[in-house]
This record gives sequence, structure tokens and C-alpha cells, in this order.
Amino acid sequence: MGEAAEADLAVLVGVISDQKTVHDISHRTSCRALGVSEAWFYKWRRRPDEPTKREINR
Repeated sequence: MGEAAEADLAVLVGVISDQKTVHDISHRTSCRALGVSEAWFYKWRRRPDEPTKREINR
């Protein structure tokens, strides 16, 4: 995945998080409205900042 796509996904996670913080809209509702699964959101949110060894070796 390219850097631009990674940045777009990071922005999407930020939008979903902000909806909960600012507007008290659940992650479930935001994910559904944006067409992503909750599982994807929580998995992406837990990602480390640095790539894993597995990602580097690809």
C-alpha cells in the first residue's frame, strides 16, 4: 500500500474517532456510514507506528 493510501486510512480512523469524541456518535455508526467494518477500525487503530518485520520483508 502506498504512502498516500496509508495516510488516507489514518485520516479515516481519525474521523471515526473524532465522531465519538466530539459528537458522541458510536464507532459502529460511523463505521457503517463510512463503509468500513468495526473490526477493521479497531485493528487499524491498534497498529504500531513503525512497520512490523513481516511488513518490511514483503
